[in-house]
Amino acid sequence: MRDSIRFRLMALATLIVVCALVGSGIILHALFVTNLERSVQADLEGAMSRIIALIDPQAPEPALLGTLPDPRYETPLGGRYWQVRSLDSGAILSSRSLFEQQLDPVEGDGQTTLHYEDAAGHHLILINRDVEIGERRYQVTVGQDHDPIHRAGERYASEIAQLFGLLGIGIIIASWMQLRLGLSPLMTLRSGVDAIRSGEVQHLSGRYPSEISPLVDEVNALLVEREKMAERARRRASDLAHGLKTPLAALQGIAMRLRERGEDAEAFALNELATEMSERIDYQMRLAALRTRAEQHRESSSLNTAVLRTMAVLRKTERGESLNWLAQLGDDLQVDIHRQDLMELVGVMLENACKWADTRVLIESARHGDLGMLAIEDDGPGITSDLRDRIGSRGMRLDESMPGTGLGLAIATEIMDLNSGTITYSEGRQGGLRVEMRLALSEP
Repeated sequence: MRDSIRFRLMALATLIVVCALVGSGIILHALFVTNLERSVQADLEGAMSRIIALIDPQAPEPALLGTLPDPRYETPLGGRYWQVRSLDSGAILSSRSLFEQQLDPVEGDGQTTLHYEDAAGHHLILINRDVEIGERRYQVTVGQDHDPIHRAGERYASEIAQLFGLLGIGIIIASWMQLRLGLSPLMTLRSGVDAIRSGEVQHLSGRYPSEISPLVDEVNALLVEREKMAERARRRASDLAHGLKTPLAALQGIAMRLRERGEDAEAFALNELATEMSERIDYQMRLAALRTRAEQHRESSSLNTAVLRTMAVLRKTERGESLNWLAQLGDDLQVDIHRQDLMELVGVMLENACKWADTRVLIESARHGDLGMLAIEDDGPGITSDLRDRIGSRGMRLDESMPGTGLGLAIATEIMDLNSGTITYSEGRQGGLRVEMRLALSEP
């Protein structure tokens, strides 16, 4: 999952969206609270100007010539407070809202704005200013509870969190849809490559975005070049094989003339060499005809049809006419192998059984899970257990008295390896050799 481009882009988009929204929420909350505090500060500065204007400069102790219009100053703990301290005598005059409490003096010249917390834990915003009226000096302080601002900030944070949460979900869904739409050409390309691997098509087709089109063109060019190289290799192998056929025929002609002159030993040796070379050429030609396939290339061939057709041909041969053929075939299984390869495989195995059987050849087919099984058994002399592992090795002959080069079973092994199948050799119920081949069933 972590190697997925979609996962990486989606994770990055989600991280960016979450960080952006959280950062925006924090900034907006800070701006909201700051603007509320500025508004409160502006109101407090207006109230301070009124208080300074109402101070009686003739009174020996701080006194106001009137009252402020805001009723919160007259309500105990009403939320708005003022205090006038005489810097000469230390006498204090405060609003009724302070409820016999005092604000601590603030050191400093001019006007100061600060956050203040009293002994009871009340958080206040204060504006403090030192003024001189006539010959008297005063420190005027005006304040307001910060709790309403705090509660307003909490409500705003909750509402903005809900709004940004919905907005974030919407953006993430939109990002997912955008990624799905943006990466859809890659999914189409992947489907096209799978279709090529399964043999459904030979090259990529369709319209692709300009960013992917060069890749599609390169893949198609590579497929064409690979096919050309394979075809050239097959032609060269065929040309080589046909080119060697004529010299081999000449050698066999020379062997015949030697035999006519009575040189039987030399004629036999030369004929044997020519025959072996011809069979090896045929082996290479048959291997070249096998279909090279990828792991996910899908084929579908009838197992029963291959058996019946091959058996019908072998029963007409001189050796096959003398044998009793028994085919116990189950359902017609479709196996994942090319028809040509399957015919070659079944032909090699039935020819081998026909060659070694005394009187009988038994053929069975069945389904084992997701595999198709084909078993071929003869009643011949069989093979000892220590030699069975050597069956299928290229050019390996376990009995030199019988004709052949041992290349047929090697071809069968090549076919099974090419198609991810398995082949096992064991002792049959009639004492001969039993061969079991298993191939994957083709997808329905």
